[in-house]
Amino acid sequence: MGFDNRQIQTAVLADPESDEPVVCPTDSIELEAFREEFSGTTFWCGVLLGGCGGQLTTRRGNVRVSHFAHFPDPEALLPPCGRRSHGVASADHLYVRAATQAWLRSQGHTPRYRYIDRDDIPIGSLVEIEVGGHTLRLHMDRTTAPDWDAVDTGDVILGPGVRIDQLTLVRRRYVNRVKFVSEGTKRVMVLGTELPRVGTDWDFDLADCTITEDGRLITPVVAQLQAERPVLAAAPDTVSAPSSPAGETLAASQRPSSERVEIPVQIGALVRRISTAVREKETAAVRQLRDEAELQISRCEGQALEHLQGAIQHANAWLSHQDRIRRLLIDQVNEAVQRGYDFEVRHLVPQVREILRHDEDPTQEESTILNAADTLLQEMRRRAGRPQRPSPPVRQRTKPTRAEKAARRTALPQARSLIGRLRVKGLPTAEEKQLIEDLVPLAEAAGDLLSVAERHDVDEWGKKLADPTQWPPADEKAAAAAESEPNSSAVPAGTPARLVPVAAAVRGALKRAARERTTTSWKRLEEQLGSALPRLNNSERVQVLIQVDRATAGDEPLLSSLLAAGDPHFAHQYYRRVVAVIGLEAPDDDEDLRDVIEADVERVFSDWRFR
Repeated sequence: MGFDNRQIQTAVLADPESDEPVVCPTDSIELEAFREEFSGTTFWCGVLLGGCGGQLTTRRGNVRVSHFAHFPDPEALLPPCGRRSHGVASADHLYVRAATQAWLRSQGHTPRYRYIDRDDIPIGSLVEIEVGGHTLRLHMDRTTAPDWDAVDTGDVILGPGVRIDQLTLVRRRYVNRVKFVSEGTKRVMVLGTELPRVGTDWDFDLADCTITEDGRLITPVVAQLQAERPVLAAAPDTVSAPSSPAGETLAASQRPSSERVEIPVQIGALVRRISTAVREKETAAVRQLRDEAELQISRCEGQALEHLQGAIQHANAWLSHQDRIRRLLIDQVNEAVQRGYDFEVRHLVPQVREILRHDEDPTQEESTILNAADTLLQEMRRRAGRPQRPSPPVRQRTKPTRAEKAARRTALPQARSLIGRLRVKGLPTAEEKQLIEDLVPLAEAAGDLLSVAERHDVDEWGKKLADPTQWPPADEKAAAAAESEPNSSAVPAGTPARLVPVAAAVRGALKRAARERTTTSWKRLEEQLGSALPRLNNSERVQVLIQVDRATAGDEPLLSSLLAAGDPHFAHQYYRRVVAVIGLEAPDDDEDLRDVIEADVERVFSDWRFR
């Protein structure tokens, strides 16, 4: 089984049967805060998402965005995951409860939620909310047609992609709609009302809406219709209306908004403005609107006060998260400046300036740190013989072109493979120097796709490369002796003789896999090699792979990385032993190990493409 490359963005918390959804942040910095927030919680591919019920983990994105991924299943004991959708919208039906429960209870209702799961409709397409003996039916998927004449339905609410024909819309006079928008790791409900031949008026917050005793959703548009014409206060008809009243209804629905009766919804508008500012990550605007909302608290009571306080709490939580990211980046810039890590400073400063562009002006301390960073970069350019120039204004920053992005993605795995080699202790001087010379341009091309730790190491090696005192003349006799020392045919100490031909067969199979640009697993190798690969325990597999890669040149990636990539359980538990015996280092963290293995696999594919 290969690594799970699907970019799963939604999961449920604590249990496979849970209806508490969560969205994985795509940004690597926000992912760290997300992991801290949910450090004591497990993530699952929930059955209410149409998932397999397996446990998920978070993976930091380097080439891809950060996402959820299934835990490894090397023995293939779990059923294949049948989830059709992995994006943020795939859990919207579960966010219905989170969005509406407190709102309904504040109106005296005790809501009960049902997520309809039938063979004829996909799970998540239909959500029912029972309130006061009536049922609100939310159609979240266009594949399930609404039943407009169901006698037990209080109201039918359509998702943004669910269609209604104009004849039915005219007959019913209006239909309410629902959609979800992302705010950080949450999805926020937005309501709207569609009128015949007018379209949908969106962006109503729940604070603007109520549920009547007969289970009808009243939005500001419906309230305006009721105020304009009392006949429209009744629920939408379920039978055809007479032609004359229908014409009057249509004419009323098409009146200009300037002629409609004004409903005081200032608090709801303020709550929506806060939600919009958070969604668009306009930090300064969120701060200003939060302060404005706090001034309104003394003037509110009841439900309006509750919703206003909720918006303030939401804004404060989001601002606290943004402040934490801002402080983290500033601290990293300060530390990098103090240590003289220009490579790291060069990649951190633009991130800080981008945050400041949407937030308040820098404090005096932050300005001092950024000025010191600019001074360091100017000094480094002067030493390198480059003309000094100030950091470009944030608004002049341009996005990389498609060709530049492709070049960065190509350079990333090669750079990471070289970084892994250079982290090995005791490398021969000549080999180390050559690896650094190869790495520097690749790291420059990969840019901020490399982690902070990787950029720091590259910076240190670059300084070492520029210092001639670090490279004493090589001992020619020692070099000759090293070259003459046999290694390709040597058998590792303690390796049984019977495993030597097995290692040769495995190496041949891995070469074929490399030429075919595919990973493999022990199970697949057993099927391919038959009797040439007897059943081995994990200790014997380690010995075989050590023998396989004894013949791999020191500047080449390990062929066994193809097997580690295709068999992650073996990689996490035993592959580190293979790497250590060969004289390399493997990260302690499983996710970092995965990144190293993926980088090695890309290099193997590249090196063996034409062999």
